[in-house]
Amino acid sequence: MEDSLMLHQHPELFRSAIKETADNLNIRDFFIEKDYWISLVLRRLSESRYVDSVVFKGGTSLSKGYRLINRFSEDVDIAVIDLADSSGNQLKTLIRTVEKEIAQDLVESTVEGITSKGSRFRKSVYQYPEIQKTKKQVTYLNTLIVEINSFANPYPYSKLEIQSLIGEYFHKNNQTDFIKKYSLEPFKVNILDINQTFIEKLVSLIRFSFAENYLEELSGKIRHFYDLYFLLNDKDCYRYFESSQFMHDFKTVLTHDQGAFDEPKGWNTRKMNESPIFNNFDKIWEILKSQYTKELSLLAFTEIPDEREISQNFGKIIKAFE
Repeated sequence: MEDSLMLHQHPELFRSAIKETADNLNIRDFFIEKDYWISLVLRRLSESRYVDSVVFKGGTSLSKGYRLINRFSEDVDIAVIDLADSSGNQLKTLIRTVEKEIAQDLVESTVEGITSKGSRFRKSVYQYPEIQKTKKQVTYLNTLIVEINSFANPYPYSKLEIQSLIGEYFHKNNQTDFIKKYSLEPFKVNILDINQTFIEKLVSLIRFSFAENYLEELSGKIRHFYDLYFLLNDKDCYRYFESSQFMHDFKTVLTHDQGAFDEPKGWNTRKMNESPIFNNFDKIWEILKSQYTKELSLLAFTEIPDEREISQNFGKIIKAFE
C-alpha cells in the first residue's frame, strides 16, 4: 500500500504533471491537484481489506465513477454495508478504521460545524500538502471531507473503475511507463447505482425543505439541483425515472430516510405534498437561483446549465408526483 500513487512524493515532478494536465484538459490546476488527492483516498480504499465492506456514493461518485457531471467536489462520501450482525461498538470501530486507512496520506483538521464523530457516523476534514501556490479565491482550499456512515442503505452497487485526471491524461498520451512507475493506474471500488443516487439526492432535498430555515438548508444543497439535472438528462436514468420501478424505489428510500433521521423536527411523519419544494418551488428557486449560478460556476469545469434549465428540469420531477 505504501507504494500507491507516489507522484506526490516528488514535488517538482508532481507540480509539472499537474500543470501539463491542467493546460491540456483546460481545467484549473488546483482542481487537478484536488482530484489527485481524492483519487488517492479512493485508491487507498481499493487496496484496503474493507474495500468490499463499503460503497462510494454521492456527487463525487457521479464525476469519478460515472463521469456524468462536470463539477468538482471535496467530499468523499462512503457508506458501510452488511450491518445486520454488527454491534454498535463494532460499527464504530469499523468506521474509524476505514477512515484511518483511506486518509493515511492526509492531515486531519478539526473544523467547527463540519467535524462530527458519532458511533454510526464520522465526518472529518483533512488537509493535503498544497503544491500549487497559485492565487485563487478562498473557496478553493487544500481540504477534503471524508464522510463515512452506517445510516445509508447503499444498494444496489457495482464495482467501477476510477483514475485520477493526471493518470487519464498520461494514459491518453501513451505514457504507460510513467503511469506504472508512479502508480497512476485505474482501480476499482464499489460505487452506488446511479438510479439510487438520483433518488437519494431528491429525498435529501425534500427532507431539508422541511427545516425551519429551509432556504438556508436548501442553499447548502444547491449542488443537488445541478446533479439532478445531469441525472435526469442521462437516457438510462430518465428511462428509469419514467418507469413504475422509480416510484417504488423512491417510497422505499423515503421510508428508510424517515426512519434513520430525526431532523428536521417531525421529518418521520411528513408527507410529500407538505414539502415546500414541491408546492412552492418557483418562489424558492427565485431565491436560490443566484446561489446556484455563483457556486456552480466556481466548481464546474464546463459551462453550467442555465438556472432556467435547472428549474424546468426539476419541474419534471415535481410533475411526476402530481
